[in-house]
Amino acid sequence: MERQRRINPKGDAKYHIENGKDKVGFDVEYISAYKGRGVFVTTSFQKGDFLLEYRGELISKEECERRQRVYH
Repeated sequence: MERQRRINPKGDAKYHIENGKDKVGFDVEYISAYKGRGVFVTTSFQKGDFLLEYRGELISKEECERRQRVYH
């Protein structure tokens, strides 16, 4: 039985980020009105694999708490 060669995680990340593509093996599903949507895997990954790039807004803890007060 021949062992499958592992893809280099850094090279894999570079390819997907530079091309603006997501890897196969993920689904976006609606969770609830409170939580919104979530990303779930549909395939197995190995420890250390590149999974995906977060493209959302990065905010501080303080901004998170402010938004919770305003919107909840």
